[in-house]
Amino acid sequence: MFPNKKVQELVGSKIRIEMKGKKYVLEGILKSADDYLNLHVANTVELLDGEKSRALGSVIIRGNNIVLINPVN
Repeated sequence: MFPNKKVQELVGSKIRIEMKGKKYVLEGILKSADDYLNLHVANTVELLDGEKSRALGSVIIRGNNIVLINPVN
């Protein structure tokens, strides 16, 4: 299965995104994704050591900065 098809199935659900760099982890509701896995995420919060650090609101995340995408229950 292609990754973008799996990500498209997650639109409308809560996801956790691990990003490149200093182990940034974001959590929010996936609103849309394109063919390059650029994501529009709403109600986004930054997590530090599993704790909510700060609210970011609506963000666009560039696909080449994403390491991992997990659905959250």
